[in-house]
Amino acid sequence: MEPVRPRYLLCVHCDPPCFRANIDEYGKHVTVKHGGRSSLNCGQCLKSFVHKTSLMRHIKEQHIKRNAEEESETEAEEGLGSGPPTPPSPPSRSHSETAENASDGTGNQEDHPNPNDIQTEAAMFLLKLRSSGNMTNASVSIVQCYVGELLINILKNVEQTTSQFLSDCGVNPDQANAFLSGPTFHVGNPFENMATVEEQLHFFCEKYGLVIPEEKLLSSRIENRFDRARRLNLILSEKASADGMYRSYMDGTEFANNPFLQKYPNAIRIILYYDDLEISAALGSKDGIHKLGCFYFAIQNFPPEESSLLSSLYLLALAYAEDLKKPGAFRKVLFLADMERLCSDEGVLIDLPNGDKFILRAIFVTVCADALAAHALLGLLSPSPNRFCRLCLVTKADIKNDSTFIGIMRTAQLHEQHVRDVLEGRAQPKLYGVKEESPLKDVMEVPQGSCFDAFHDLVGVIQMVLKLALYEYICVRKLFKCEDFNSYLNMFVYGAPDVKNKPSPNILYSKLCGKGHSLKQYGSQTFCLLRIFPFVIKGVEEGDEILELVFLLQDIVKLILSPTVSPLDVLHLENLIRRHNQRFHELFVTFEDPDLGIEGGEDDDEEEEEDLEENVDDPAENAGDEAQGQQSGRGRRRKRMGLKKGINKLHHLLHYPQQMRDKGPVGRLWTAKFEARHRIFRKHSAVQSNFKNPPQTMAKMFQLSTLGAILSSTTWRKPVLAGRLDELHVEHSPYCGSLLQMGLSANDVILVAKSVELCGIEYSVDLFVQLKDNSSLLPSFAIILDVIQPVKNQEIVILAVAKCKNNGLSLRFNSYHISNKFDEESTLVELTNLASHRVIAPWNPVQDSVDGTVNLYLYPRYV
Repeated sequence: MEPVRPRYLLCVHCDPPCFRANIDEYGKHVTVKHGGRSSLNCGQCLKSFVHKTSLMRHIKEQHIKRNAEEESETEAEEGLGSGPPTPPSPPSRSHSETAENASDGTGNQEDHPNPNDIQTEAAMFLLKLRSSGNMTNASVSIVQCYVGELLINILKNVEQTTSQFLSDCGVNPDQANAFLSGPTFHVGNPFENMATVEEQLHFFCEKYGLVIPEEKLLSSRIENRFDRARRLNLILSEKASADGMYRSYMDGTEFANNPFLQKYPNAIRIILYYDDLEISAALGSKDGIHKLGCFYFAIQNFPPEESSLLSSLYLLALAYAEDLKKPGAFRKVLFLADMERLCSDEGVLIDLPNGDKFILRAIFVTVCADALAAHALLGLLSPSPNRFCRLCLVTKADIKNDSTFIGIMRTAQLHEQHVRDVLEGRAQPKLYGVKEESPLKDVMEVPQGSCFDAFHDLVGVIQMVLKLALYEYICVRKLFKCEDFNSYLNMFVYGAPDVKNKPSPNILYSKLCGKGHSLKQYGSQTFCLLRIFPFVIKGVEEGDEILELVFLLQDIVKLILSPTVSPLDVLHLENLIRRHNQRFHELFVTFEDPDLGIEGGEDDDEEEEEDLEENVDDPAENAGDEAQGQQSGRGRRRKRMGLKKGINKLHHLLHYPQQMRDKGPVGRLWTAKFEARHRIFRKHSAVQSNFKNPPQTMAKMFQLSTLGAILSSTTWRKPVLAGRLDELHVEHSPYCGSLLQMGLSANDVILVAKSVELCGIEYSVDLFVQLKDNSSLLPSFAIILDVIQPVKNQEIVILAVAKCKNNGLSLRFNSYHISNKFDEESTLVELTNLASHRVIAPWNPVQDSVDGTVNLYLYPRYV
């Protein structure tokens, strides 16, 4: 008799309905066959769900778990009166726990704890509390005191219980006393000599070489950062690309034309970052009472996987923003004297951990900052005057006449002449856009050594273009309404890689018709909205001029943020930016006054920069505004919005191709990762009640947080399997032939899972990856079927994938249309051999979801 299969494994969307073998097969079937549906129904209770994840969670919690509980209750009732129950078997340990215990050999060691190890564990406990940023110093001290007392009391209780047990067992009293007086029960207070923040900093300084913040950072020595041989080896092993591609700064012209770097190619290249941060947000961003000027630096020599870690961004200095406005203030907080020593032939002699000597040399290569901070650091006027660009002498009138015009470049010699003319009174500051001498002029080329910030520039342009596009579709053509678009954003199936970046459904008529260019979205939400925009608009035909402008912007963003570009890609980017700016000015810009050609002023710039980082509207708070906007929009005949002012960031884009030739991929220099370093300051200021000396307090918390991240970063580089693990021999695996060809033997043990996380990226079943394939001009994609890891070498991760058919680039969605059938046999590929390390979720247009059709598209991720 055929066993009864549970109804929750029944797919009611197939014709005829069909059962799947297990819950994993059911989930894979739903993704491949019905991933584009607007609603999914449970086969047992027919409850409807929008997302597949909600359906799977419902089945596991409401049906599988409940059935298991009912079966266990039934077995218990049937077992009453039938004799004593069978004793439970000892719990089995997972493979990872067994392997870990076998590898460290703890089973053969004595159980006596090492007091030094206990103190280290106590220190790590305090470090986690400090680095969380959610507790004040007083709270940490209270927890530390109570935990220390609790541990001592627990050991006393265990000692008394053990003494009574030994006495009852007839153990010799002398032997019992000798055992009880040993180190097992007398470890003391593990927090001894770590009562204050200063003592904790001293402990970590002695054990890990932590750099303790000082009131005057000019005396801090950056060579303390390089006391680890591994990081020094990473710096010394850096090589330039041999195939002509741009992958790092070493592949750019600035490296080739720098005499110091040509003489010392392994010299440390330092990136400086500066930004203002308001740590007391409750007072408002305009108050500035507790606004700090934050200086960070990063080492550019590290490989990309190392540089992507937030712990690789170090704090240089913290100061009050108001103090930095005084003449000569920047020169005091930047370690310029140390940089002059490091950027010399003599260098700085340091001692390595193995006793060897090493001559440390370093050089500033670039400055990363948003427009306001960069102009302040370079000695320029704010971005609002007539000469608004920090790399060329373009004017507003030039942009009015030609949207692709690039002025005379500000070379170091020309800029120095302009500074002298202004300081000696021969010219007004607004003539050249210069107000003072830059403190960085002695350590780098000013201003051409600076780079534009791809994060703020791209987010500003994206939000402006999308706002104008939505205004055209909603207010002018009336293809759909604001509430419809917000509904499309909610119902769109983003997939696991983008679900945390889904845009806020807060688009209002008042916002589209109002001033400014912001859509009130975070940076990550903005990039996601740009990518999904063609999928969430209805009624727009292929070839639409507004949509074509969006596609140009998509291609520009993809190339700017690409980690590897070729010289041909840079030429293509140059052409795309020119076409985009020309099309944008033709569609939207209608200058009425030559003096209003560019952004209104410094306050407008600052407000927009803050919107990108912090403020996201709550739709519930603006419900009245939307209703009012809808009412005012009824029956009114509108025309396309014409801007009286352009935007600085559009001109900035024109400089990006040359910056890529000079500095390599500019996506590696954007300020988004530096902005993320502000998080510890914001979290700690939210619970901090003492603002007497915030820079000193915040610097200490930052150093402890950085140390905690560095100590835990080793696990971040190791693959971690998730979900159910199946352990089997290669000869019993369905991928036996391919595994044998990859060098494994038939008796080797492998782990098969449904997901693996490596370097912060989760590779899960039903997601897509891009394969290396030189036989076709179109990219090759494949769906993940299984994740395989050999037990003998757990650093290797193998993906079992099935290739899909790429039908080409869709002119309506600017994405690759793939066939929803995977007939080819599965193939194996190592995780490190993919064409791109990013995973892709298949997308289905909102219109198709409503109609019930399935058309899957893949848009390769770039951020």
